[in-house]
Amino acid sequence: MEISQRDIRKINELLLLGDNRNLKLPAMAFEQVSEMLRRSPEFTISAYLRQEMGNTGIILSFAHGFYRYLELESSGRRNEIRFHYVSREDNKVHVETFHYKLADNLWHRITVTVSGSEVELFVDCNRLYKRLLRPGKPDRNFTDAKQLWLGQRNSLYHYKGAMQDVQLIAGPHGYLLVCPHLDSTCPTCGQFSLLESTVQELQRHLQELTERLSAAERRISRVEECDCPVSCHLNGTVHADGARWQSGCDLCSCVHGEVKCRKIECPKPMCKYPVKKSGECCPQCLRRCLLAGSLYDHGELVSIKKCMDCECNDGSMQCKRINPETECPKLTCPPEDRFSVADNCCKFCPDVDYCAKGHLCHANATCVNLKTTYACQCNLGYRGDGRNCTDIDECKREGGLEGHHCHLNTKCVNTPGSYICECLPGYRRIDKFNCAELDECSTGEHNCHVNAECINTQGSYHCKCKEGYTGDGYKCEPVCSQSCLNGGVCRSPGICSCANGYTGPSCERDLDECATNTHRCTSSSQCVNMIGWYYCTCKKGFQGPGSDNNLGTLCEDIDECEQETDSCHPSAKCVNTIGGFECKCPPQKPSCKLSCMFEQSEIPNGVTVSASEDPCTKCTCNLGVITCERVSCNCSLPSNEVNPCCPMCDMRQACKHQEIPGVVLMHGEKWSYQCQSCECMHGETDCWNLECPPLLCSKPVQGPNDCCPHCEEDQCMWNTTGGRDCNFMNKRYKSGSEFVDPNDPCVTCKCKVPFCAELVSNVACCVHRTDRFAAVIITIVMTIRSQLDLTELWLVRRRLPPAPPLSSTNSLTVRRSLMFLDNIVRLIAWLVALSPAVTRRGQTRLRELRSRLGAEFVYVRTRHTFLEPLVQ
Repeated sequence: MEISQRDIRKINELLLLGDNRNLKLPAMAFEQVSEMLRRSPEFTISAYLRQEMGNTGIILSFAHGFYRYLELESSGRRNEIRFHYVSREDNKVHVETFHYKLADNLWHRITVTVSGSEVELFVDCNRLYKRLLRPGKPDRNFTDAKQLWLGQRNSLYHYKGAMQDVQLIAGPHGYLLVCPHLDSTCPTCGQFSLLESTVQELQRHLQELTERLSAAERRISRVEECDCPVSCHLNGTVHADGARWQSGCDLCSCVHGEVKCRKIECPKPMCKYPVKKSGECCPQCLRRCLLAGSLYDHGELVSIKKCMDCECNDGSMQCKRINPETECPKLTCPPEDRFSVADNCCKFCPDVDYCAKGHLCHANATCVNLKTTYACQCNLGYRGDGRNCTDIDECKREGGLEGHHCHLNTKCVNTPGSYICECLPGYRRIDKFNCAELDECSTGEHNCHVNAECINTQGSYHCKCKEGYTGDGYKCEPVCSQSCLNGGVCRSPGICSCANGYTGPSCERDLDECATNTHRCTSSSQCVNMIGWYYCTCKKGFQGPGSDNNLGTLCEDIDECEQETDSCHPSAKCVNTIGGFECKCPPQKPSCKLSCMFEQSEIPNGVTVSASEDPCTKCTCNLGVITCERVSCNCSLPSNEVNPCCPMCDMRQACKHQEIPGVVLMHGEKWSYQCQSCECMHGETDCWNLECPPLLCSKPVQGPNDCCPHCEEDQCMWNTTGGRDCNFMNKRYKSGSEFVDPNDPCVTCKCKVPFCAELVSNVACCVHRTDRFAAVIITIVMTIRSQLDLTELWLVRRRLPPAPPLSSTNSLTVRRSLMFLDNIVRLIAWLVALSPAVTRRGQTRLRELRSRLGAEFVYVRTRHTFLEPLVQ
């Protein structure tokens, strides 16, 4: 019977063979499982399986696209079981790793129980690990996860072997269904969590009932008030509900037991001088007077003839004769200059400033002197009788004496006593009353982004982002069709600016500083590449003074002869050298051999053998010294494609990138993905927790998209890819540009100097990583001081007596020490001079050190005045 390709695929899915499979739960079954997990704070994942040796694969995975939400993985390469989960605390993916070799091609029962924030691992019904998940319990609400995969995640991380009896169990002690003999007397964290949530739910119901009871009591009180009329008590008088009365000049009423009063509203009196009588609440008009056929209001004055003034007083006209000799004001002008005015009893002097003597004109009025008195005239823009002037709103009318004269493209704005014609947005002023259209795009008076186009319109403009950018025109961000991974940022259309330590179009590849020789390791140390960074470790033949020497800055020679770790023949003599050793034959031993002792065997001089543990490592004996190297692989040679020692040349051993199509990673290549270190080995991808580099700052920062913390003051964080600009002295410079230091015209700066690229990155200008470099200098100086202390050349100022005479040898030692100390002081002075590139903390530390060293230098010089002048 012929078997179709579809049947072969189904068999592969059942036996979990090959990579061409697509084994996941149907949508309806996935919804049922997701709902079951949402309802229960405790669940158990169990499977009976047999995994091939060396395989790294997914056992079970809740995922959507490239993102995982809950996953169980087994790594046969690192002998680890990994539990991936999204924490409810920070909504980030975390991995709990358990060291255990599950991929041994034997059948095992694996069980993982999650109870609240606690996870337990059982293998073959043996409790191996019990841990507390940090930062918190897993998120079981899989709203974003769309698929439940078995034996894979999408088309990646294929589990190889056999699997059966896979179970997802909701509720506490789910492991008892597969391991019934285990202990279950202690309550689980999930049960405590359920009890806590139940108590909180009861407290919430109690609070709701208390609030509802209080609301019901308030409603009952209001009903009682409506059914029982409430009277008002005021000054011993009882007023019924709804009663109204007058109290003084107030009208009061009783409203549901509360007295409410308001002032009596008075009608407007129809006379010039109303009078408010005692005991009355409103002013009233008194009787008018009739005189010579005319009616006059109470209080009105009238002169019926010369030197006779009459006043109306409540219907009675009272007249009074004026005596010019006693009642007129005294005059200061000569009698011949005095003059009289018709109907006026008193005489006047010419040119009298009545306004200066005091007037009653309004603040927005002008006092005008007349012959016998003064007059008040409202200023321009005001109207009134001069004693009371109000502003004229010219914007309410157009044209005329009291209207505005603003023309098109303007807006009238009233001001006290006048108005102004403001230009509408998008127009510029021509004169006081006219405005013309303004082309903001040609004049540059617009707010469009530098990567946007300005388009002029009638009276305005609008901004449109250029091709390759997106935004509203006022803020445009570059668009990268590919994802910028590992902290990379899209800096220009289609170009990612990678964080230091990464490279590639999408920053998907690790930048191997060791292979590219961009590290700063010393001659006695060797570079060790890490994902996103590197460190230096001592070479073979050297060792560090302490256990923590990851930077490789202090490496000392190992005496292989003394430690008996050399490979010399017993008949030869071992002679230690810097970083190694040599084998010599003493003259008195004619039977001496210069062969090598390697792996408990004697290797003749000049013979090359393979290492027993690694056939691809060739070891050669050279005069008693054994040297081992791996077989070099040139992948350009077709023969190396099938060379078992060169899997990195075999495309069949390559891996595909998890997210970026078309990116192929060869055997042994490492990269970072989703804050994990990944490695391709024999066509399989294995990922584990990313190791972050050590930091020199005391308070590192970590952004929401950063996998590792970094120093906030670190300006050298980006690679040259993408052309990042430099910020120096609050001014931005283009990538690759040269400019003069604003503080020193003799100093030229260049953005992205190669020296900085060798150090860590290349975006700093002029001085690169100065704060950290200064810290290294300070460390060196302190080391020198400790050495001087040991040789008793560092003098304690307050305790030592005057210096005794020194011998010629000691004199030379002191001179050399002082010269070295003087050079260090000069070096620190030079670093302080570069203060624009040094942080404030670095400047302070440098100045303090310079002062201390300078003072000690002068003191030592004065104590040894017999010394010759220092040679510069």
